[in-house]
Amino acid sequence: MEGIPCLVIGGGHIALRKIRKLLKEKALITVLAPEACSEIGDMAVNKDIQWEKRTYTANDWNGYQIVITAAGRRDVADDIRKESIAHGFLYNAADFPELGNYTIPASFRTGGIQIAVSTDGRSPAMSRYVKKWLENKIPSDFPRWLDRVEAIRLEVRAGIADSKVREEFWHAAFNDQIMDLVLQGNLDEAEECVRHAIGSFGVKS
Repeated sequence: MEGIPCLVIGGGHIALRKIRKLLKEKALITVLAPEACSEIGDMAVNKDIQWEKRTYTANDWNGYQIVITAAGRRDVADDIRKESIAHGFLYNAADFPELGNYTIPASFRTGGIQIAVSTDGRSPAMSRYVKKWLENKIPSDFPRWLDRVEAIRLEVRAGIADSKVREEFWHAAFNDQIMDLVLQGNLDEAEECVRHAIGSFGVKS
């Protein structure tokens, strides 16, 4: 998303949620709305976004790779839907989800693990709830285990040329026994088990 030009139509709290997500990904954001909430106004003052204080007119979508509507205007949403089909840009209809061609799921990142939750646009509130629920369920050792796995993966890639054999190894390395050790916080023991599995595949560790 970095450097991708995005148009957000609307200036309320729904538009604000979308803008926050786009800013995290370093997108280039233009907001189109005659009025906007104070936080969007502050973003414009700080030059985090561009804000054009007017309503949507035909062809305003031109020049953007992603368009999001959050103004509650069906005529605008219908127009952009037609243009997205004709011109192939991504369209997220936050106000009329059935009209869009992609969704922005609720998501979070912990270490190198990113998890996204979607309800196919049926209930963004449900997506946000499940996201928060999952944030409290991911063990704190999972990101640390991912760091170790990344190092082991490089060894396996160098030592096992056959992709099918590598896949067999990873099935063996990520079994319930090893992951139970990770869940218990026994990362050293888990890594020892993985390295034992590497040895059984003829790779020196």
